[in-house]
Amino acid sequence: MKTQTFLRSARLFIALTLLSQTPALAYNGFPLQDSVLHWIKPWIETAYSELDQLEREHADQTEPLRMRLYDVDKTLADPRNRTPECGFQLLWEKIQLEETIDGIEQEHEIKLLKLRYRKSIEIIKMLYEKVLSMDHHLSSLKAQQGLSNLSNPHNYPEFKAAKVTIEDRMKKKFNFQMPALFQTNPFLSAAFSIVGLALGGGEDKEKRENIDKIACVLDFTVRMHNDLNVIYYETGYLRDANLTLKKECEALFSDCARQVGYTIPLVSCRDGDDWERLYFMLDNYVAKALGETANTAMTGGNLSSGVPSAPDPRILTRATTNLQFSIDRVGLFIEKYSNFVSHGGEYYKKFSKIANSYENEKACSSVLPDQFKQLKNDIDETLDKFNSAYKMPEVQGSKLKDMLYGTSID
Repeated sequence: MKTQTFLRSARLFIALTLLSQTPALAYNGFPLQDSVLHWIKPWIETAYSELDQLEREHADQTEPLRMRLYDVDKTLADPRNRTPECGFQLLWEKIQLEETIDGIEQEHEIKLLKLRYRKSIEIIKMLYEKVLSMDHHLSSLKAQQGLSNLSNPHNYPEFKAAKVTIEDRMKKKFNFQMPALFQTNPFLSAAFSIVGLALGGGEDKEKRENIDKIACVLDFTVRMHNDLNVIYYETGYLRDANLTLKKECEALFSDCARQVGYTIPLVSCRDGDDWERLYFMLDNYVAKALGETANTAMTGGNLSSGVPSAPDPRILTRATTNLQFSIDRVGLFIEKYSNFVSHGGEYYKKFSKIANSYENEKACSSVLPDQFKQLKNDIDETLDKFNSAYKMPEVQGSKLKDMLYGTSID
């Protein structure tokens, strides 16, 4: 029988070993408490330990039987032992040994599935926390709250003061008043202000002072208007996509948990810290599939003592299919999550480049609002999170899926 187990995968074994030896100081320059190693590495180490224990228990249980089967086969191969009395007894023992080993392998197979299913639920739990963190960060990002103000010169004190002076002079000299439409369009405002400063009269010194006050405001708002809108709308797009990912994670949990009879939504399970009840139901579900009593699962899920009583093949097949289906779904969600984080990181690389593209920032630093500086800090902080706290590196992401799918070996 082919046994699906990621512990027997040489590639995965090497990956787990390397991860367990990774320095705990930093990841790509980011502190451990804000890196992928902080939430993935402990999970991998625990999975490694639990599977190692499961494999050792399986080996301890089957090795004596296999050794005895080898001796029986060797004895049967000797012509001197092919007498009816001796040969029948050896052949009967051989059949019994093979059936016992097959039963243990069948039990081991679904116990591996049970462990992989539990690890799948744990991954859903971890990724959901990351999705919630991204939602909180994208929602509170000041890029969402203040970009429209940054690109409108009418929100700058320097421009407001100069505009009042210009309007008064234009009204007195030309009986002209700035239309309301101009106040909502930064380009029209800029044109009006420039013309007003040129024609509005006043001392040359005062004109220069007014021009100096608003030149940077107009330069920044006109140059950056479209770029800031790009950040604004694309950040909104990312938040909507993250909310979709959140709903998909919740639906995935419901579909997976329903396979073992757990019907409480992810939000309620998380708020009530009800994970142990889900795992208890998983233990009972597998115990029933193996033909064991529910009390066996209540001992902590250790179903390895003794050879299982004859399970119902239909129930066992159904349980195996349901658990594997859930594991496969989680593997697909890992890929979807990784793609979202990768795309989000690319978006914020672009945002960072846009925010740092204003060529007159140094000359106009005294006029630029604090919101713009905060925007740049927020973009850099979010980019760091996409590259560290949220990111699932490719090698680890593929190994996570190997853990869930298992590896068929001949």
